[in-house]
Amino acid sequence: MDLVVTLVLILAYIECIQSFDSRNIVFTIVSQPEPYHASVAQRLKMDIDLQVLQLENRHPQTHITHQDFPVPGAWTILPLLSPLTSRYRRTDVRWVLFVETHTAVRCDKLIKALAAADRQKDVMWIGYPLSDEEPTIIHHFTFYEDLEEEGGFMYPNFASGFAMRIELIEILLKQIESGQRRLEADFSIDPAFELAQLVYGGGTDPGPLLTPDLSFCIVSGENCATYPRQFDLCGSAIAEDSIFFAVKTWSGFHSSRARVVKKTWGRHVTNLQFYSDKDDPSLPAVSTGIPNSKTGHCAKTIAILKMALKRVSTMPNVKWIFLADDDTILGVQRLCEVLSCYRGGPDDSTVLGERYGYGYGKRETAAKGYDYITGGGGTVLSIGAARALSTCSCGSASTARAAPDDMTLGACAHHRLNMSLTHSPLFHQARPQDYAREVLTRDRPVSFHRHSSPEPLRVYATWFQHDDLAIKKPWRRDEL
Repeated sequence: MDLVVTLVLILAYIECIQSFDSRNIVFTIVSQPEPYHASVAQRLKMDIDLQVLQLENRHPQTHITHQDFPVPGAWTILPLLSPLTSRYRRTDVRWVLFVETHTAVRCDKLIKALAAADRQKDVMWIGYPLSDEEPTIIHHFTFYEDLEEEGGFMYPNFASGFAMRIELIEILLKQIESGQRRLEADFSIDPAFELAQLVYGGGTDPGPLLTPDLSFCIVSGENCATYPRQFDLCGSAIAEDSIFFAVKTWSGFHSSRARVVKKTWGRHVTNLQFYSDKDDPSLPAVSTGIPNSKTGHCAKTIAILKMALKRVSTMPNVKWIFLADDDTILGVQRLCEVLSCYRGGPDDSTVLGERYGYGYGKRETAAKGYDYITGGGGTVLSIGAARALSTCSCGSASTARAAPDDMTLGACAHHRLNMSLTHSPLFHQARPQDYAREVLTRDRPVSFHRHSSPEPLRVYATWFQHDDLAIKKPWRRDEL
């Protein structure tokens, strides 16, 4: 009898050790404080909590990062690792799931997927794998040719979510603390690629590569535990004429880049103004009074903001200023749809676009790190935000022209104005071929940047022209 009792206890203990449920998972929603994004994050948290409550009759460990871990650069993941491990060290937690606010999560399938991964002790992190077909600027032109036989260097699609063993996170933190692992670049551009690069490390002591898992999907399917949801409209697209389009150019590009703008997306906007080093009524372009410089353009951008604000002061229907480069390739209708989710106007402080970061990857600069909206894909500013940023300084007179405008505005917003910048993955600083195909086909992009192969007219026709032709504008005689 004692032997039977002992065997029963041993089997119960083994079953307990091998069991896996929501207590072994931390759900981490990487969020933003902007009201629309915060509300989407809250809905996702409520959905996860309800699913787990129905499955297991318990509340899961679910975090919204801007509320629970309000650390600068949380979107790069690295600043989240230490507070997460501090909270869950020596608990039942074995995996940390990271998802974006627009990630759909099916908790029953997710728990099964993580339970299966948990049984494979050599599997350290899982997700939907992305890889580069060629070196690209957004990945600092880093291309792991030595991994071609293993399928290439893979990094997770953040929008599909990914999961890491907590022991991998602890190992990574120790390696960072000892200096064994560090990001080589000062800039955070694609956090998924940069995290995978940090984990792998390369050299003689490489870390684990991402393990692809079919439960993490790029589109919804029967067996998917996670997948990205499309960005839905929050109502009707806003009126195109409620946006003032300010295009930064210079006289050397009036007959080339500026003309491409007018041939493509510029045809579909009412309020279009080019700002240059010389007046040119044919565009029309007005001089900012700032001589051209090859890099930086901070003084010019501040001048543009001030001139644009003066112009729209007599246009009460305008709620937004869209600041573009002369080689920004834009979908106007898509922009109007996206802005249906934001307030705009003089009492709002929204700054929207593709977010980059500076300084987050290194211990010596992390405390001074900040976000900035990279200008090539376009920057959307509410009138209130434009007014605040127009007070920023570009530094001394000798360096003001060459100071990087997007970084200077980001630093000013963070350190002086205490403004949060809002990221949208629909804006793109680079060309279509610089991004994984799955990322672009998942959603409807708003913008791309740079005139190169394929040429900009074809990029615009491929991605944006069809939607822009549907824009309803007031009848004008010169359109006949």
